[in-house]
Amino acid sequence: MLHVLFLAFHWLDEDEEIKLFDIINTKAKGIGTSLSRFLKRESDNLSWIATQLIIDPNSPLYNKGTLIGKRTKEKHITLQNVYNFLLLLIKNTKIAELPKEKILNITLTYFNCIKDLLPVEWSDYKQYRLTHIVCLNAFAIAGNKIIPSNYNFVSNQLNIKEVNKRMSSIKIFDWSSEGTLKYLKGASGSKLLAEDIIASVEK
Repeated sequence: MLHVLFLAFHWLDEDEEIKLFDIINTKAKGIGTSLSRFLKRESDNLSWIATQLIIDPNSPLYNKGTLIGKRTKEKHITLQNVYNFLLLLIKNTKIAELPKEKILNITLTYFNCIKDLLPVEWSDYKQYRLTHIVCLNAFAIAGNKIIPSNYNFVSNQLNIKEVNKRMSSIKIFDWSSEGTLKYLKGASGSKLLAEDIIASVEK
């Protein structure tokens, strides 16, 4: 449930109404992108999936994500961050054509696989980079290649056993905050890491 605050003014004269109207429409601060995604969740499939990934207790992002975009030490992943890596995950694939519930299930399976392979690294944001946005985006880019090649579009089933087997290669990476990924940043950093992940999976 989202609580929305509002303020109502009564018995204003015309001059006061004009003044307030001008202030509200020229100086008001717009809502953030995460909150905008949340408000559109019923009309936009990716916004709905992103929301579910944050609020579903079975999601690896549960207790790590925030719906309104305000980060805390514990909740460092915004709804907009999740929306962005979903785009990377399904971009230009047949997966994007599936029902939203199916895409959600595939995404949950894929990222829970990563969490289960590296539970310590997944749970410690300070000591490890695994759940930093640059790495989550890298996993999404890699998943864009890995998931479709292990998905049976006839039976509509993801080969979970094969995905787990292939993704086990991520254990060879040094995910520590002071390791080789320390200076990895931005879209270019995500692409470089994704290339390494894909190469390790395909060995």
